[in-house]
Amino acid sequence: MYTQFYQLRKPPFHVTPDPSFFFLSDSHKEALASIIYGI
Repeated sequence: MYTQFYQLRKPPFHVTPDPSFFFLSDSHKEALASIIYGI
């Protein structure tokens, strides 16, 4: 219904995150490195 109206290729909402939309910016890399270091 809304996918046709907004011309979306995939349904935008899922129960679990879709890794194909994952974007790792520089600040995200730093945060991930801090978390891994802390573990």
